[in-house]
Amino acid sequence: MLLLDAGIGASRGDAVLALLERAQVPPEPPFYKLCYDYLAGVRTLDTIRANAILEADAVEGARSAGEQLYEDFVAPYRTEESVAQVVARMVERIALLETLVVASQEATRSQAVELAGATEELAADDLDGTLLRDWISRLEATNATLRDANAALSAELEQTREVFVTGQDELAALSRSTTIDPLTGIANRAGVDQALVRVFEEAASGRDRLALAVVDVDHFKQLNDTYGHQIGDAVLRLVSKALMTSTREHDVIGRMGGDEFVAVVRDEDMTGARLIAERIRRAVVDCDLTKVLGKGVLGNVTASIGVAQYRAGDDLSTLFDRADRCLFDAKQRGRNQTVMEQPSGKLPA
Repeated sequence: MLLLDAGIGASRGDAVLALLERAQVPPEPPFYKLCYDYLAGVRTLDTIRANAILEADAVEGARSAGEQLYEDFVAPYRTEESVAQVVARMVERIALLETLVVASQEATRSQAVELAGATEELAADDLDGTLLRDWISRLEATNATLRDANAALSAELEQTREVFVTGQDELAALSRSTTIDPLTGIANRAGVDQALVRVFEEAASGRDRLALAVVDVDHFKQLNDTYGHQIGDAVLRLVSKALMTSTREHDVIGRMGGDEFVAVVRDEDMTGARLIAERIRRAVVDCDLTKVLGKGVLGNVTASIGVAQYRAGDDLSTLFDRADRCLFDAKQRGRNQTVMEQPSGKLPA
């Protein structure tokens, strides 16, 4: 666990605020909880990811760490705010529409009352011209009020329809943005979580077997520092393509953040999972870097992979934790290899 400069003797609350300031993220509830869990040593997908980001940038300072933390943890929350804003616009139009409907109903009732009164009085035998002119004036006024109310209602109905059509499109786009990584086009962490709800239910019931492969691009930070973020982004897109071409339609793949990817291999034992993990690793090695780095650059991209099998009672965090330990071992052994969890839960010798 990375040690933080939060101040000796400070309370955990003060330490959390210090970490939020260092990471350059606002002290809002989701981020406060993330930092609190991080400092408390709670191992979740989020704290594991946050720890990796902070450790990677411990030497260079907080700026790049803050940017990565924002991308992974703050940006999705901002999307939730955007959804709330779209819904708020819809609710506002509905409230205005309700007001105009009430006004139209009131105008209709007023006209009905006036018409009833006119019918009764104009049927009298002693009708005179003054009374007739008065009723004509009154009925013209109520008709004008009703006409204006209905015109306003009709115009608002059309505007509300346009707001709802636009809102539906925005919500669809926002819904996609909350689950899809915009850089690679595959699922992000939220998308992986969402896709795995049913997968884990089936695995828990014994109807499905699954294994989790955690894929990490070797020396990605060095590549990023050497060639720049644009080249790094292009490499991440190539790696995501390698995952897409190496897995099956019913498997789940996603980018968890940075250069870390996952592949949830369904309906396979560890032998089958190893074959798919190795297929991914070889596909990464075979990526054509000349398209992004140029023909004069030697070498290629490699990836290390850790694979763990689902056990009864696992959730994504516990399964990820074990696969992540296998990934760590793969890197310790020299990278560009796959390390499988043993049936006993121990790493291979």
